[in-house]
Formats: sequence, C-alpha cells, structure tokens
Amino acid sequence: MPGVDLVTEGILTLTQVARRLENGDTPATDDPADRLINLLLDSDVISFLVGTRINEAHQDPSLPEDLEIRRNVVKRIAGALEDRYLKKTAIRFI
Repeated sequence: MPGVDLVTEGILTLTQVARRLENGDTPATDDPADRLINLLLDSDVISFLVGTRINEAHQDPSLPEDLEIRRNVVKRIAGALEDRYLKKTAIRFI
C-alpha cells in the first residue's frame, strides 16, 4: 500500500508493542512488534487513528486475555511513549 510503513495482523502485535514499551525492552529482532516500536521511537509526535468497530472473532471468552480491546491497548502504548520515552501522542477514535 503506497505510503504505509508497516502492516500487521493487528491486536496481537499491538499487545506485544505495549508490553515491550512498558517494560523498556530494546528492539532486538525484525518482527512486526519491534519494527513498529522502531517507527514509534524514531518519531517525536505520534498520532493514532483508531477504529472502534468490534471484531466479533475476538469476543470468544476462551481466547487469551491478550486480545484486549484495541482502544485500551493503544492507550497503553501512548502512555508508555509519553511517560517512558517523552513522546507527544494524540489518539483519535473513529
């Protein structure tokens, strides 16, 4: 896709990004989570545009707790970026 730096499967990668940023883990691999972390850390201002549609596939109670609501995971990422890495973030839900 023209103009897109990274495409992943979604909430699983975002959850890993949140965990690693909160723990202060240094990106050491070329997996999608570390690639996204590198993109975020290379930026001073990060704007998140987050869809709010519910993914019915993630509503199964037998799935891992890691499949948090996307809004919560993005808030965790933004919080870690601001608190630990002194980044300016904005979140817009659509």
